[in-house]
Amino acid sequence: MIKYIRKIFKSGWEYFFRHGFLTFATSLVIFVATILGTGLYFFQGGVSYLTQELKDKIDISVTFNEGVQRDTILGIREELVKIPEVKKVDYISPEDAYNSFVKSHEGDKYMEALELININPFLSSLRIQTNEPSQYKQISEYLKKDEFNSLINEVNDYKRGVMIERLSNLTNSVNVAGLSMTIFLSLIAIIVTFNTLRLSIYSQKEEIGIMRLVGAKNSFIRGPFLVQGALCGFFAALLSFFIFLIIPFVFNEQFQSLFFGFDCLVFFKTNFLVVFLLNLAVGVGLGLISSYFAVRKYLRD
Repeated sequence: MIKYIRKIFKSGWEYFFRHGFLTFATSLVIFVATILGTGLYFFQGGVSYLTQELKDKIDISVTFNEGVQRDTILGIREELVKIPEVKKVDYISPEDAYNSFVKSHEGDKYMEALELININPFLSSLRIQTNEPSQYKQISEYLKKDEFNSLINEVNDYKRGVMIERLSNLTNSVNVAGLSMTIFLSLIAIIVTFNTLRLSIYSQKEEIGIMRLVGAKNSFIRGPFLVQGALCGFFAALLSFFIFLIIPFVFNEQFQSLFFGFDCLVFFKTNFLVVFLLNLAVGVGLGLISSYFAVRKYLRD
């Protein structure tokens, strides 16, 4: 049995080198498909990071009227915390708001205006974060209840949740487009590999005929061609992985600028095994699938 398998792999290796240009063309197309698939995985990682960063920064800011007691505001905070959709609620006192404003606007014209009025114009507020962007509108409607009318001065910033929803929709659209392109290119890779192996089979039809005359099974005839296709995919996957091994080191700063701090190098190190297996699965998978159908069509089991 081991001798049988070894013979199949040896023949497949010989076929791989015997058809140099066709093998190169097949590997190149599989390589492009693999690059696109792995690139889509990296892109999804960057967009997921960006979306999460925006989610963490977005909130509803609820400003209370002057004179509303701190205990009353904290009581409303406790009610909000009990709502399942609410992730976090922070109380911002007038003093905290003033200090934050001074820290972020130190030395600009706004500070000059603040010093001229010589009072603290900021009101107490609550900053609310929800689990999902789509839930901001629900919380905003909750705060517009009649019982809060005399307490709340303004509810703002919830519309930014719509921006996150639109980003999520855009991300989904881009992912669908990228996946469609990957599938399309994969089909091209399968067709190219299919035709390459058909030529390879045709060029060896006499040898295959002799093998059949001496009683060789179809599995023995098919095996070397499957190995040949798998080798095309394997070397394409290795080259693709090598490219993605270099990209994080060379273009990490560009990725951080494009995705507002997304560390491509950390992402690669964290998902090193996933990236390698993804390349291998796409490359070898395309090679095997196309090889199988090419041989199946020719042998007509």
